[in-house]
Formats: sequence, C-alpha cells, structure tokens
Amino acid sequence: MRLHPLRCLPALILVAAPAPEAAAQDPALKDTFLQAKALWSTQGNREEAAGRFEKVIEALAPKAAALPPEWVQVLSESYNWLAVLDDRSPQTRSRARARFEALIALNPDFEVDRGITSSKLSAMYDTLKSEKLASLRLSYAPEGGTLTVDGRPSALLPRKFLPYGTHKLSYAKPGHASFETVVELGPREAKALEFKLTRTSSTLTLFVNPSGAEVLLDGRALGHTKGAAGPESTALAAKANLRPEDLSEGFVVGDLKPGEHTLEIRASCFRPKLLKVGRELTEPMADHLLEPVKLEASKGLLTVQSPWEGGELFLNGQSYGSLPVDKAPVCSGTYDLLVRFPSGGYSSRVEVLEGKPLSLEARPRPRLAFVGLEGTQDFTGRARLLSLLSSLGDKVHSVAYLPSRPGESAKDALARLRAGREAELFLLASPVPDKVIHQVALQISTFEGEEERLVVKPLEADPLGGLIQRLNALPPLSEPSLGISLVDLRGEAPLVLSADPMALKAGVIAGRSLTALNGKPVTGVLAFRQALAETKADKASITQGAAPLPLGITREALEIPLTSSRYVYPFLLSHLRLQLLGARGEEAAQLKLNLALALMHFRKFDKALELLRDTRLAATRGVSQGTLDYYTGVCFLKLGGVYISEAAQAFRAALKAKDATLFGPDGPLVAPLAKAALDELKL
Repeated sequence: MRLHPLRCLPALILVAAPAPEAAAQDPALKDTFLQAKALWSTQGNREEAAGRFEKVIEALAPKAAALPPEWVQVLSESYNWLAVLDDRSPQTRSRARARFEALIALNPDFEVDRGITSSKLSAMYDTLKSEKLASLRLSYAPEGGTLTVDGRPSALLPRKFLPYGTHKLSYAKPGHASFETVVELGPREAKALEFKLTRTSSTLTLFVNPSGAEVLLDGRALGHTKGAAGPESTALAAKANLRPEDLSEGFVVGDLKPGEHTLEIRASCFRPKLLKVGRELTEPMADHLLEPVKLEASKGLLTVQSPWEGGELFLNGQSYGSLPVDKAPVCSGTYDLLVRFPSGGYSSRVEVLEGKPLSLEARPRPRLAFVGLEGTQDFTGRARLLSLLSSLGDKVHSVAYLPSRPGESAKDALARLRAGREAELFLLASPVPDKVIHQVALQISTFEGEEERLVVKPLEADPLGGLIQRLNALPPLSEPSLGISLVDLRGEAPLVLSADPMALKAGVIAGRSLTALNGKPVTGVLAFRQALAETKADKASITQGAAPLPLGITREALEIPLTSSRYVYPFLLSHLRLQLLGARGEEAAQLKLNLALALMHFRKFDKALELLRDTRLAATRGVSQGTLDYYTGVCFLKLGGVYISEAAQAFRAALKAKDATLFGPDGPLVAPLAKAALDELKL
C-alpha cells in the first residue's frame, strides 16, 4: 500500500477517548441527570429535580478525583443546578453558597450557566472564585496541543483559574519543541501567558482498523492505537468503506525527521502492513493526515486430535477447549501449544500459517517436575547449576518439564505435586556430602517409587549434557521389516536365514544371499536395516538372483533393553504407562510387555507378572506370545521357589513357540532358552 498525504493540517486536534472509568459508570445515572434537568426546565418541578440532582452528587462526589472529564462536567452542572434550585426557596437558600464552594474545589475552570443562574448568584460565584483563585489568560500557537498544570493534564481553555502560589505549566504538540514555564500567582492577580512552540519535525496522523494495532517507525515501537474515531471522521472512514467507530482514534507519529522512513502497523490475527514515508512528507516540515489503514485478517485452521481421553488444548496459555479440536480458526503466528491430560502433557511450538490447515496428534509425555536443590549449603557452581536445571525444559523434548517454584522447598514441592498429581516424574538435586562439594546427585523418581540416580559435577562445561541426552532418548518399539531374517557372512552379502510365509510366497529363498535393496548393494545386516528404515514407500524390492522381488514393508516389534546407560528408566516407565492409556489391540499388548520389562529393570517382578499374565500377543514370530511366556517364567523364578511349578508351566508354553525371539525379529530364539530353563529346573 502506498502512503497518501490527504491534506496538510495547520493544527491537529485529537479527541481523547473516554477513560475506562466512564464506561464503568451506570448509564442510569446519566438518565437521572437528564431527567432532573427536564423536570425543572420543562415542568418546573423543583422538588423532583432537586432530588435527582442530589442522587447524582451522592454517586459521583465520593470519587470526584478519579472521574473522567465527561463525568466531572456532569457533577459540575449538578452543583450549578442545585445552587439555582436552592436559591429559589428561603429554607434552602443558604445551601447555594456551599454548592458553589464544592463546584470551585472540583472544577475551578467551570463557567456557570448564566442562562439559568441569576445575576445575584453569578456575582456570588465570581466573588468566591476571586477570593480563592487567580486568573490566568492563555494563548496557544499552534493550537491543538496538550497542556499540563503542575504535572496533571488540563483542558485547553483561553482562561484558567488557579489557586494562589507557584505553578508549573507545560505545553506540547507533536512535531514541536515543548514549552515549560513557572508562574507565581497572588490574591486577585490576573496574568497572561503565551505559549509559542517551534516546529522541529513533521508529523503523520493515522486512523487504523482494528483499534489496538501496534505502530512502529523504522523498527522502533511507538505504541498502540486506541479508542474509536468520532462522527467528525465519517468522510475519512468512508474512504475505506468503514464506519467511524470501526477506526481507532487518530494516532500521531511525531518526531519525523527529514528523509525517508518506514511505518509498520501490526496486530494479532492480521497481516502486518508496511508504509513507505517519502521525503515529500518530511520536507518541508508539516502535519499530514493519512488515508485510513485497514489491516487484513490473517488466520489458519488448527486441528488437534488424540487417542488419549481428557485432553484440554491451550495456545499461549489460553484454553481452546477439550480435544478433539477440529479446524478451529486460529490467528496466524507462532504458538506454544500445550495439551493437558489427566496424566501427562503434550507441548510443542507450532506455527499457524495464513489460510493453511495444521493438523497434529497429541501424545502425552510424562511431566518431569524439578522440585529443587536440597539444603542451603553454598558451593562453587551452585547458582550456575540451578540456572541450568531451571532452563532444562528448553533442551528436552520427550518430557514436559516443570521448573521449580521460587522460594518453595523441595519437601513442600514434593508434597504439593504428589497431592495434586501434577507430575509423573520428580527431579531432586542433592549435594554429595564431602569436605568440599564437587558433586551433585540428580535423582529422578516416579510416584510409585522407581528411581534412578545420576551424579554430575557442577563445574563441568556441560554438567547436564548426559541427563539431557538420556531424557531425549527413547528406545524404538518397532522397526520396518520385509518378513526375512538375515545373518552376516564374512566377506559376503548377508544370508537370508528364514522368511515368513508372505515373503516365501513372493519368491524369497531361505539360505541364499541378499545382494541388493531397492537396487543398491547391501554389504551387511546393519546397512540393510538402515537402508530399509530410510525407505519412504510402503514397499521395497530385494535381489537374491537376477530379478528383484517386491515385498511389502510391515512393522516388527522390539523390546526395550533391560539395562542400558542410554536411558533414564523412571522416564521410560512413565512414558510407557502414558502410551498404554491411549493404545488398543496388539499395540497395547506390546506396550504391556515392554512396561513389564521396565518393571523388571527395577526388580518389581510381581508387578511385571500382573501385566504379563493379563496380556496376549497375536504374533507368533519374533517378539511375540512365546517371548511373553518366557518372561513370565523368568518373573516366577525371581519370586522364589514357591512358584517353581508356575515358572515351569510358562517355560513349557514358550518351548512351543518355534519362531519367537527375544529383543527383536533377529534376536535369539525363545525355545532353546526355555528348554535350558526347564533343564535347570530338572522338570
């Protein structure tokens, strides 16, 4: 959009928007005021009119100091009218003076209505003012600026009445150097003061739709538009096919030095607009009025779903209701997206693009709450370590991180979090006792008491690096498969050890080498797995002879390792528990198996058994029902001799699973391991 100078303004008068207090006033009070005036001026009903004016004063006088100008005027007129009404009756005439004294104290510049105020009362009012106030005549060049008296905004009047004494007056107008002076006023003294400002720059005045937009000049924030334009802006608003109330009140860009400039106007949910200010608007210096600026709406559509129940969506802290949220109109921009579940949470930084749909699935992550550093003992690196722990959430993506609360002890934090079930994991830092503290233990635990301890050195370059790496690591629970098992041969292509019925039907030959995947040579089993994982299609081709064989890609189950320094096992346990809440069928069964393995890591064999005995896997090959039966037998053995017969029964079931394996599809066969266990039991 090109910038248009509509006309030069010798003076720019801005109408202030009503203060918030005005909107807060009861509209009925204004009606009471108008009714009081009508009762006297048209009906001559003195008593009813006086009663209504008294109600207005009773409501406004106690908060007179905070009233906006509109309501100060209402209160001032009420005092004037009551003085007139009081003067008409001998019984109330003495109160007229008190009305005027209250009026002068409230609004020294108020001029009584000489049309309703008798000459006698007018003379009383003038005398009271002259006894308390001095007169100051003012002139303004240019007009349309702002006047402050003793630091408070004041109306631009040609004549002001001020209490005796010293007063500081300041007059300012955008594009001009302000003028400030001090005057000394004595009893019955009248003085004149001329404000004459020197122009220092050009100004631009713009009216914006919507109101509340931010205005920047050459990248520097100037403020936000506010309020609404009045009826005098009807012609201006029509240029943008808008009503005056659709525009903000005039926003003045001052201090516009000679040269070229860029104005940026931006508002949430709207496209930002850039306006180029040419030299013709800054040289020579003058006031310019711009055409109305109308920002165009900018929104996208957001869809958030989840198989987990009870999620509530928040964008930048504002609730968008319960999931699922389907194609919700959302202002374009970047958001911190959070879904709170009854257990766990999902968070992500997302960008909603104008006119574009964005869809995502929220899968809850364990909430890791940092409860603080135990004790108050100071040690070298304490402040730095605490700072790193507080900002840990910026570096981990597999947990929803909750920093500690300022001033809350670790004991109190744990009690609060446990009582409110606000987290699944807790991180507690404890100095390792020694003559000089050089190590801190980081303890991560679950509600159920599973815990792990990691010792760090606060003075290391990156003391939390190991923790961050382990918290971001999740073992895969499945891998792509073509239904074949491979084994490496020294100096040769890997050999196809076995194949499932579908692969055999497609032409795969067990006992023959596999030389290529998707037309590229295969040098070993690891290279084959990496290449298959990178395949984007749902099919792949292998070569065992002259012609490639097309095979469908499926997913084969994997186990989490029972012990590994790569993972934080309390985190794995919480993660698996949350994933299980939203899983069904075979996926749920595989999650239960892995959850049992995580419990076995913590030697909670009884809890692991509860899961294993309540689970059935449909698969018979790889990590399958035979795998589950084998681990059931292991758990029974760990519980002691009283469960020997149950262990043997589980191992006998595993012995029948000829194609079941541990760890993954290429892991050791379960049947030989089950037989060895039975032989050990001599059963």
